[in-house]
Amino acid sequence: MNLKIASYNVCGGFYEDEGTEYLDKKKSADIDLRLLNEAVRIINEEKIDIICFQEIITTERINYINRIIEKTDLKYEEHFELSPSDAVENADCGIAILSKYPIKNSIKKLFKNPMLSKTTSSGNTYYTFDKGLLLSEIDLGDKVISVLNHHNFPFRRFNSTPEENKDVFIEFDNEIEKSNPDIITGDFNAENFINLMPYTKENYVKTIDKPTTDDGVKFDDLLIHDGIEYSSKIIESLSDHFMIVVEIKL
Repeated sequence: MNLKIASYNVCGGFYEDEGTEYLDKKKSADIDLRLLNEAVRIINEEKIDIICFQEIITTERINYINRIIEKTDLKYEEHFELSPSDAVENADCGIAILSKYPIKNSIKKLFKNPMLSKTTSSGNTYYTFDKGLLLSEIDLGDKVISVLNHHNFPFRRFNSTPEENKDVFIEFDNEIEKSNPDIITGDFNAENFINLMPYTKENYVKTIDKPTTDDGVKFDDLLIHDGIEYSSKIIESLSDHFMIVVEIKL
């Protein structure tokens, strides 16, 4: 059986705000339907079986997740609301897993927030929002697989580095060792994350080897156990992150 799994940080819905410091960027009044329609098109054209979203709007009035469900074969969903959206006014966002196959059980867990802060040139002070993981069991019929989706802290936005926040990655590594998921994906917000996670480094294989954002960094990845056949691609999009698509042979 071949299974297509995607991961996509949609940045809360695409918006344009050139010339403003990242943390001071102006929020949009609503999501941009161009990005929503593009995501739907790619899901259908690529025949994706499971997709993991980061920074997806979870506020019910905006109905982002349900709009995707209505227009694709991904009829099952689980989401974890994490924080206010920094992209859309009066909205919350988080992570989600949408699947063609039934989602059985799920675990939601927050990472310990390092409470990084930054005061911008405008005089505004910002702190890191909560981040976390969503682990879901998906029933493929002849077997059940576990998929872990997560979003880590944007260290560089706060003049920090992953190396200065090793505890976050050790905590994540311990959760992976405890749950042993079949698939690990998401926005790691670190290019060298695997070197900070000893258990994960020893037991999983990274499938993405190219930049995954429009500024040339590789923050997104999908990890599988060694020995599984796979092919991967990166699809550029309207978001500041690209969609990664990995097909695995089970």
